[in-house]
Amino acid sequence: MKKAHIIYAIVLLFSFGCSDYLEETPDNRIEANTLDKTAELLVPAYPRGDYFFTDWMTDDVEYINTNSQKTHMTDAFMWKELDEFDDYNTPTYYWNSSYKAIAQANSALEALEKIETDEIDYKNAIKGEALLCRAYAHFMLVSFFSNNYDPATSDSDLGVPYVTQAEKVLIKDYKRETVAKVYELVEKDLIDGMALLSDDYYSGSKRYHFTTTAAKAFACRFYMYKKEYTESIKYANLILGENTVNTNFIKDFDELGSQSGALAKRNFYILNTDASNILIVEKQVGVGLRYNYGYRTGVRQWNALFDKTIFGGDDLRGNNLGYYGTGDRNSIMAPKFKEEFYKESLTATTGFPFYVQAVLRGEELVFNRIECNLELGNYMLALNDLNAIGALRHTAATELSIADIQTFYSTLNESNNTVTPSEKDALYSLMLDEKRKEFIQEGMRWLDIKRHGISVSHLTFDGKEIKLEANDLRKVLQIPLPASSRGIVKNPR
Repeated sequence: MKKAHIIYAIVLLFSFGCSDYLEETPDNRIEANTLDKTAELLVPAYPRGDYFFTDWMTDDVEYINTNSQKTHMTDAFMWKELDEFDDYNTPTYYWNSSYKAIAQANSALEALEKIETDEIDYKNAIKGEALLCRAYAHFMLVSFFSNNYDPATSDSDLGVPYVTQAEKVLIKDYKRETVAKVYELVEKDLIDGMALLSDDYYSGSKRYHFTTTAAKAFACRFYMYKKEYTESIKYANLILGENTVNTNFIKDFDELGSQSGALAKRNFYILNTDASNILIVEKQVGVGLRYNYGYRTGVRQWNALFDKTIFGGDDLRGNNLGYYGTGDRNSIMAPKFKEEFYKESLTATTGFPFYVQAVLRGEELVFNRIECNLELGNYMLALNDLNAIGALRHTAATELSIADIQTFYSTLNESNNTVTPSEKDALYSLMLDEKRKEFIQEGMRWLDIKRHGISVSHLTFDGKEIKLEANDLRKVLQIPLPASSRGIVKNPR
């Protein structure tokens, strides 16, 4: 924001520790009595917990016998309850960091009410960002810890607590709103925030804040999840253009491939000057993204995924992101994130690792628009976007027809007869496959597995196959133990 200086003391205050946010002293914060100080409150108003742990639950990973495993990593891989773990790379850590971000946003909103100023536009811009931060954090929480939005059931489905006031007591009781109520409140904050936002008060690349573009990208995702498909398309078009794809918002994989080495690719992938990285957030992830920890994409698994293509030519994502952790490991770590390190003090030798992640990317808008057009029956519009993605991500892509895609996804039944999918099902299959490749190892796959009822199979270390069925209740993350122990109702199992 205007004259904004990042006060790292604020960041660190809300970064360390794994106790849930209700156990933290709520008034241990700076006194925000000016607009500049209030703007600084929003620096940590973006959830710093990661959701990369969801990758361990998806079909993008496998058991790597040379990797080190922590208990919560293995439990995630086997879809066991994770509510007792509160370390980095866990649902509890994400829950806590989200509510800390919400607390920061609420503190900023409360401070603004007490500030008298003639700089009305600046004040409104701060309020707009705070509302967007509050909406985004609650939306991501309800996406992970509640059932998908469904107009038929969301009035009774359990959502998450929606916190709208700054904390002034050490312990306060909360209740879960319904999913419908959470969506209603998210939408209100989203709409109110977008009306107040202004990009004029940000400095630098502006990618670390809710700009007007980032707000539209968030709205595009929100309305797709809410099944208001026309509204979602409207926001996608405001960024991409109508019936076209503005390639300024699509990462240049030819340029990515020209980078020399994994480090250069990591730096390029997360450039804050790249318009495809619409909203960038710092994520504290411990060792969860290191190639030698956890369950990762195996080499054969990676090759099978990216070699399966209908477009023709080579998939630039498979070619340019297939970085091997080391020569003696069977794991692939896509060079999408560069680990940095915060020291606990200037002279300390300990601290914590962190990454920066584009939590909203321009490519997502294309996939959202495809999905929404499929739901609206606009199959040719969806096909046009799929062909655009194909051309941007393959070396010699051919333009596809719907019949081509139906043939590609045809199967044989038990009688050895060809079963051809419907136009919608075939286009959906291609969209989900391409989206999976685009966002591999970014924590996005789980949301599609949950929303689209995709089953997942894993092989354990001893070769036993375990399966997560399409409608398994475990796809909704369990409420963290510190919250459920205070009376917040747990999810059914």
